Amino acid sequence: MQPQQLIVSILVVTLSGALKLQFAYGFLGDHVPITEFFAIALIAYAAYAFDRGVENKEDEKRGSGFRKALLVTAVLATIGAFALYPNPALLVPFLVAYLYAKGIGGYRLKGSMGVKNCIVALTWSLSILIFLGTFSLPVMLVCLFFFCKSFVNTVIYDVRDVEKDRSAGILTIPTILSRVQVTALLLGLSLIAHTAVFGAYFAGLIAGIDVLFISLIHSSFYIVAYCNHFEMFRNAFVDGEWIIYAGYTILRDCAL
Repeated sequence: MQPQQLIVSILVVTLSGALKLQFAYGFLGDHVPITEFFAIALIAYAAYAFDRGVENKEDEKRGSGFRKALLVTAVLATIGAFALYPNPALLVPFLVAYLYAKGIGGYRLKGSMGVKNCIVALTWSLSILIFLGTFSLPVMLVCLFFFCKSFVNTVIYDVRDVEKDRSAGILTIPTILSRVQVTALLLGLSLIAHTAVFGAYFAGLIAGIDVLFISLIHSSFYIVAYCNHFEMFRNAFVDGEWIIYAGYTILRDCAL
């Protein structure tokens, strides 16, 4: 990935990460505080920039100047996040991100056979939980929903790299399972996640059923597409899904 493409990808992930928290609040019938919106955006940027700035043998080689710029801006984003939301609990997702990208004493969380997918998904759901600040049933369901969504999306990117991972001897879910099995697995997880929040909606615990319905249709589409050789617009449809949903809500609110 060229530096320009990587910058665009980081910005998409940053905005989409902030919108995840916005929708999490929305599902609970509330509005995200602006400081928290920008704080989680900075966390998303810092985690992604740090992961891409650290040189690892299985990742693409990048110029040292570009990698240093990513690391410096990741540090600045981290400082900014704590300035906006000075909660010690935020150290947890940052620690997980560090163990994922760099590790300690040669041990990294970027493991095989679904481990890294779970770690990335757990980092997102933990971050959202910290900002929501409570352990109620609706909050747990929302966090589970975002965990499943993030897990699915990370596996979709492993599908893209399946031949490279196989040649390098890296075990990922798509290198172990067939395309049909991966597609069925991801569709099943997506259906479970959406069914849980649909049930919560009809129980009066969750709001925003229209966005949930669009998410189910959209997720099913890109799971089938990207697990079966379709390659175009991956960043926009997968990483940028919450940007798409935000665009829908803006158009919906303007029409009402």
